Amino acid sequence: MIQLFDPENKFWQFFSKITDVACLSFLWFLTSLPLVTIGASTAAFYDFTMRQAQNIEGTVLRAYFRSFRKHWKRGTVLWLGLAAGLVFFAADLLAAWNFFLVRGGVLGVVMLGAVGCCALVFLCCAFYLYPLLVVYEMPWKELLLNSFFLSIGNLHVTITLAVLMILAAAGIFFLSGLFFFWVGLYLFFSSYFLYGVFLHCPWLGMEDGRDDGEDGSSGGDAAPQGDEMWLV
Repeated sequence: MIQLFDPENKFWQFFSKITDVACLSFLWFLTSLPLVTIGASTAAFYDFTMRQAQNIEGTVLRAYFRSFRKHWKRGTVLWLGLAAGLVFFAADLLAAWNFFLVRGGVLGVVMLGAVGCCALVFLCCAFYLYPLLVVYEMPWKELLLNSFFLSIGNLHVTITLAVLMILAAAGIFFLSGLFFFWVGLYLFFSSYFLYGVFLHCPWLGMEDGRDDGEDGSSGGDAAPQGDEMWLV
């Protein structure tokens, strides 16, 4: 009974993380209102939740806005690229579907299948882009290639992330007034799966990392190794 009220209890630790996620979700909503800032907001959210997976998240407000400033440029560029890709594949799918309805036949099926497969690969890669962006310092080419190889090489995780996104979409549909909280829950739970993937992919390489703490001061202890390594 005493352990139930122990702040180190797993239940209270999880509850504390969910509370942080609720605050982050509201911050994500506010900082995403200009729309063009969605990329930086998502990068800042993932930066915090990837730290949550390692129990080193720090203070919500300070960590979030610090990461928002840090990933502003690359997060925005990535968001604009993803938005352009979504529009491109949506237009291609619509065109392929109309072609299939008008012409039909093997050519219509092949065209629709090819466009559908390319769109599916694009979406699978998108699951990994922002986590890779905030965890690793790598050029755009490596970022895109790693997202592709991780999505294909960890198909079970990719499917799990897709299921989580569908569940979040269902939550948004039925409780649209709290849509930002469902987005936050998706980012939170997906971070734990993605962190596990990164730990088991040593070929990604580890950067010297953020040797500064959440408050901007240098960490006094060396980064832990193995499964405890801070992935940046």
